[in-house]
Amino acid sequence: MRRVSWLVFVFSIFWGYVWAEPPERVQVVRAPNGGVVPDAEVDSEGGIHLAYVTGHDLYYVKSVDGGKTFSKPIRVNSEAGTVQSGKYRGPDLELGKDGQVHVIWYTTAYHRHLPKDQWGVHYSQLDSSTNTFVPSRNLNHQPSDNYSLAADREGTVAVFWTAHGLYLNLSRDDGKAFSKPQVVHQRVDPCECCATRAHFSPNGNLFSLYREKANNLRDMYLLALLKDEAAFSLGKLSGKSWKINGCPMTGAFLSGGKDEGLVAAWETKGQVYFARLDQRGQILPPGEIRTPGEDIKKYPVVLSAPDGTVFVAWKKELKLEWQLYDPAGNSQGYPGWAAGGNPHRPTGVVTKEGKFVLFP
Repeated sequence: MRRVSWLVFVFSIFWGYVWAEPPERVQVVRAPNGGVVPDAEVDSEGGIHLAYVTGHDLYYVKSVDGGKTFSKPIRVNSEAGTVQSGKYRGPDLELGKDGQVHVIWYTTAYHRHLPKDQWGVHYSQLDSSTNTFVPSRNLNHQPSDNYSLAADREGTVAVFWTAHGLYLNLSRDDGKAFSKPQVVHQRVDPCECCATRAHFSPNGNLFSLYREKANNLRDMYLLALLKDEAAFSLGKLSGKSWKINGCPMTGAFLSGGKDEGLVAAWETKGQVYFARLDQRGQILPPGEIRTPGEDIKKYPVVLSAPDGTVFVAWKKELKLEWQLYDPAGNSQGYPGWAAGGNPHRPTGVVTKEGKFVLFP
């Protein structure tokens, strides 16, 4: 028996996996063509939509079998070789009205020394009639960073970005036209080199997760625009404060939770924390929870299954690690891990069956 157990362990190491849970609950899937900085969403029928970067181009694929196979890659950026990516910077993909695919991304305009009005957020959407992406658009025509995207079922598309403030471009017609940039909240002083994340809940509430930098207190805050309200409210999420004289260049993640709530994850002092939130974005007991281990962790992913199980993953250099938690915030089993293959941010989705698919 000991010999069999040892052989199973060696076999799992060879394939790059050790599971704290049965392997069917957590699946690690590589993006096609060595793709990095992926982003993914699941549609109403269970299809996984994935955006990723290979070289300096952005691609889109779809899987209808839980990530076992993918459709032929479609390039998203109109001009070849113009996409910038790495670390926490990458594309953001969302599914909107009737499953419309929306994507935003970073360009190489700065690196190519192009005029500053070409450095902005670039956007496109999938034309289902031709199975191609419509011509790319620059939404703000100015130097900016930390783009994040959210879309609802009614045709609203929200694009957030930072540039000495947090701004929003809003579309009410499913991405055909966007408003001029508007300041999200006068009190927001974002850390421009730390990731933001956006989310539309099923009930129509819009949220934006970001890191502050006022007085060099680099704490995490959540902006909430509740349906039928005119302005965003602002609340602090992180309980453990982080004072640092400089940008820590961190990742963050925000996704849907149980009962139309949220789950959020972020970095503080080299550790990954997460919390469950209610429908209004208020933090639920027991508050923020620190993931296990003492080594430096980066680029968290947090997902919530229909049964309330919360899945938190992160990168530790080239290694991908994760931990599962019950609805009360108690850890389930030991942490799992897999070979990550790259040092950049991962992403993940929850399937209709409540399984977690992680893309390194």
